Amino acid sequence: MQCWKCKKPLDDATVKIGFRACCPKCGADLHTCSACKYYSPGKPNDCLVPGTEFIRDRETANFCEDFKINTHPTNKKLDDKNPFNSLFKDNT
Repeated sequence: MQCWKCKKPLDDATVKIGFRACCPKCGADLHTCSACKYYSPGKPNDCLVPGTEFIRDRETANFCEDFKINTHPTNKKLDDKNPFNSLFKDNT
């Protein structure tokens, strides 16, 4: 498990992330949409869980009861100019 913002590993991956939990390295809030496994921009309320409440700032702490830490964040770096084309780059 790692911080969604600084990408540094978090020490205790077994503890439930509390509403006020912060990254010990960078101080970023951890109970945020950006750190949640259900965060999915483009879905209703940018969430895969139907009927969730609207959260204005996805990078600050919230009180969502459906929050689950994203233990497998995407490591792919997409081409900023054209994310679709970056899927077909030759990485050899």
